[in-house]
Amino acid sequence: MDKICFIILRYGDEVDGGAEKHCRMLAERLVERYEVDILTTKFIDYNTFAPFYKNNIDHLNGVRILRFDSIDFDSQKRDRLWKKALRFQKIRRNLFRLKSLKFIAELFPSWKGMAKADVDYFTSHGSYSPAMLSYINDHHQDYKAIIGITYSQPNTFFGTLVAPEKSILIPTLHEEREAFRPILTQLFSKVKHIAFNTDEERKLAFNIFGSHVADNSIVAVGVDVAPPLNKVELYNKFHLPENYLLYFGRVCNTKVRTLIPWFLRYKEKYPSDLKLVLTGRIFMDKTEHPDIIYTDFVSEEEKTALIENARAVINPSQYESLSLLLLETMVMGKPILVNGKSEVMKEHCIRSNYAAQYYSSESDFQLKLHQILEGDASLMRSMSISYVENNYSWPLILKKLTHIIDAI
Repeated sequence: MDKICFIILRYGDEVDGGAEKHCRMLAERLVERYEVDILTTKFIDYNTFAPFYKNNIDHLNGVRILRFDSIDFDSQKRDRLWKKALRFQKIRRNLFRLKSLKFIAELFPSWKGMAKADVDYFTSHGSYSPAMLSYINDHHQDYKAIIGITYSQPNTFFGTLVAPEKSILIPTLHEEREAFRPILTQLFSKVKHIAFNTDEERKLAFNIFGSHVADNSIVAVGVDVAPPLNKVELYNKFHLPENYLLYFGRVCNTKVRTLIPWFLRYKEKYPSDLKLVLTGRIFMDKTEHPDIIYTDFVSEEEKTALIENARAVINPSQYESLSLLLLETMVMGKPILVNGKSEVMKEHCIRSNYAAQYYSSESDFQLKLHQILEGDASLMRSMSISYVENNYSWPLILKKLTHIIDAI
């Protein structure tokens, strides 16, 4: 049986995050065909990078997890080097906004000369693990394929380029500042294959890196929904109201900065007993308000029950390469409202004939949310379920990915 490995930032039952769940779902299904190792770190909190896991080796659902120490984190050094590298990102980002970067990339595919600042930043990052990279250098020949998930992580970058001829990148790329690092011109051109989540993500990559993007295809991931926790248990544990909206993910400024004030102003316009439930690890100061409820981290069974009992789900992120939350919500037949600034989620809405809804402004958010809460969701429910089942079934996804691996 061939052996493969995944490189991922965090991994385990205690971890939330779309890329991490993406990795775990693929890994646990591929064990029937390959020996699967996970190469990961020991931290959970990406603010402190403090070790959480103690073991160097764990096993979970047939997958072997190799956990490596990260560097001692110096936030001041990291911030200083981040600022130093920023000017080169700005150049590329401005060219992108002028719709020129794609054409310049045809003439100058590699920006290696500007990449030293990125190398310095990557090697100062709290997730950077020399121990993991040393392991990959010593053992890459043991693996038929090395699969790196999330383009912006140092270990994914350095690890996949140890043996690019056998490396598959699942980039989870979206239009953010990190995507314009000059060093990424090497990553996106040198790996053996890039497995994008959506056509919108692939188009973005070509608009940033030009036609020198490595061999690629759309693979994505299937959708898993755990059996729900009993409703009485759920409501007792989190003191839930009957009438609530749900957000699931990291509770941080980049995710929910506008959601909280927009929701509170919606409540002023449409008074009711509706609450907003924020589910996920908390990385920001809480907004103390009777209409805001925080659950912190929840299990998959709790997450399913939370979605199942919510009036609707909100995904306010503008940075998505797929949005597992959207697909999970849709396959359960629940209404979801998403940020239209995310081209990926907007396209899901359009392709599903608006079984999911997107908003483009605060006033649009209020209008769409009111329509969802006051409307008849029965037709949208069947359309949502059909959309996911027709486009994100596991047999289809695994056929695509195993074909790529076996061709290496």
